[in-house]
Amino acid sequence: MSRPLRIEYPGAYYHVMNRGLTDQPVFVSDSDFRNFLGLIEDAWRRWGIRVFSYCLMDNHYHLVIQTPEASLQRVMRHIDGVYTQRFNRNHQREGPLFRGRYKAILIDADAYLAAVVRYVHLNPVEAGRAQDPEDYPWSSHRHYLRPGRAPRWISLEEVLSRYPRGLNFQEFVLSGNEEALLRFYSSKKRPPVLGDDRFMTRIKEGEHRLSREHVGHEARVVRPEIASVIRCVAEAYQISEDEVFRRRRGQRNEARQVAMYLMRELCDQRLQQIAEVFSLRSYGGVGAACSIIEEQIKTARRLRGRIEQIREAVKGLTAQKKT
Repeated sequence: MSRPLRIEYPGAYYHVMNRGLTDQPVFVSDSDFRNFLGLIEDAWRRWGIRVFSYCLMDNHYHLVIQTPEASLQRVMRHIDGVYTQRFNRNHQREGPLFRGRYKAILIDADAYLAAVVRYVHLNPVEAGRAQDPEDYPWSSHRHYLRPGRAPRWISLEEVLSRYPRGLNFQEFVLSGNEEALLRFYSSKKRPPVLGDDRFMTRIKEGEHRLSREHVGHEARVVRPEIASVIRCVAEAYQISEDEVFRRRRGQRNEARQVAMYLMRELCDQRLQQIAEVFSLRSYGGVGAACSIIEEQIKTARRLRGRIEQIREAVKGLTAQKKT
């Protein structure tokens, strides 16, 4: 059986979903839900994705995102892959968690973005898990009702500008899904694109180049250099750049681990590439270092603040070099 078509280009909008193997639960505890949301935030930091909507159900999930870079496969490989590893570790199991590769529907945002977000937010209601989408805790719906409390990685403005005037967001969602959209999602041979003929023609003709004013163009050109990360880590820890690279037998070098973590996040470097920078024979040590930092920043406020300080310093240094 051939794999489903993947259409990727900078600035594309997608409705992404995946389901548990044999419909088994993929979220068992509250910590599972929080872990998955943390990985979405991680993808937002690393690849600059825009997240418009999410809904996490017991045995499946929905995401509505935009990829300013053509990075859908890397984003979802990270989210699904790392989540499976953590779920298996936390629940003492082995093997695949999801039914297979995620499904991704390319969306004509001008015509369907708000409608798809409404479809996602109504999922718990349709499944009998909530009477009102606001009552379901693992959906982005409540962020649209209280924007001031929304996490910074949720993008609300574009959806709020696309639904019909004269309704507030709650009224728009409760007005229900359009029949045409329901027929699309219920189709057994659902196409990988949700859009009209003109949108399909643009996709086929490859009209995907970004202007310099497009949000995606900026995301592609401002990836920081590895040297910038090393420099800013050294300055934050008040050590030399050579010290950042130094391995200390029997002692932990936190600056080195933070540099690895931020190179993966900010520079979009693979573990093997980072291993080469630090003259390591394998990428296992890099993965372990990143995992240590990921766990510590959950509870260590001082470390979390220092990493945020380094992020801002790297962004500032990168902006100076691009001007």
